[in-house]
Amino acid sequence: MLKNKKMIFLIVVLVLLSAFFLGGYTQEASEEKEAIRMATSVDFLEREDGIPGLEKEYDFRFDRDALSTIQIGLSYEALDSDKVDVAMGYATDGRISSLNLRMLEDDRRFFPAYNVAALVRGEVLAEHPELEELIHDLTVLFTDEKLIELNERADVDGEEPDQIAEDFLLESSLLVENAEEKEGSTIVVSSKNWTEQLILGSITVQLLENHGYNVRDRSSLGSTAVLRNAIESDQIDIYWEYTGTTLMTSMGEEGIVSAEEAYEKVREWDKETHNIHWLNFAEANNTYTLLMREERAEELNLKTISDLANYINN
Repeated sequence: MLKNKKMIFLIVVLVLLSAFFLGGYTQEASEEKEAIRMATSVDFLEREDGIPGLEKEYDFRFDRDALSTIQIGLSYEALDSDKVDVAMGYATDGRISSLNLRMLEDDRRFFPAYNVAALVRGEVLAEHPELEELIHDLTVLFTDEKLIELNERADVDGEEPDQIAEDFLLESSLLVENAEEKEGSTIVVSSKNWTEQLILGSITVQLLENHGYNVRDRSSLGSTAVLRNAIESDQIDIYWEYTGTTLMTSMGEEGIVSAEEAYEKVREWDKETHNIHWLNFAEANNTYTLLMREERAEELNLKTISDLANYINN
């Protein structure tokens, strides 16, 4: 009888130990499976208005083993193919709509304002003061929805920026017939070398040509640093810039999320420092955003970045 009791006791102990170790293993495997897989650009991984600042503001930390650095254009494909759960993106990217992606709400308003506006050299504006009103009438047409639509035609449908720009202007009320040729020097219009910038540059070139200006097209000139150097050294006259970009990269400002405050800061600084004029800023705010597939976000019940932080922390 005693022998049988000892045997039963040993069996119970073995069962309990097995449950403990197997349960722990299963829990670890489950936690590993549920780790949020994040795709980010190298730049966003290092910037203070990127992951370091985001984690500090929302008090969480991405699992570095589940974090991948990737070219920004490929992050959308990674989301669509379920290789990652979350990816950084830009708020006016056309693929957000076409891929049915959810932008997690920045409920603590961490990301700076990146409203787009035309930069014009002071000498050019002095020679052609009427440019300010013409560009203003163009700027008010640039909403988030409109830029997403234009970007989608390029990045998803494969249309050329010049054709997209032409169609946009034909649908607007900005074109005129038989404009007289403007006197004065040639206006050099430029842009950075990615979709939205190519479209904005082409729109500007075609609009100015339609109104009789002598225009030189230097679209796709390069990165932000290249464009800033070019306009400061009088090599180009007009290009479209984002308030947050100048605040962060040129002025070293941090933590400005108000569109109006950001605009006033860069407007005053560039006018006083470089005689470069920021014309009125657009509603469109191409700020950073965290993106998820709609079904994955719904599955995890994530609507805001705070929701994501809580999910990771718990």
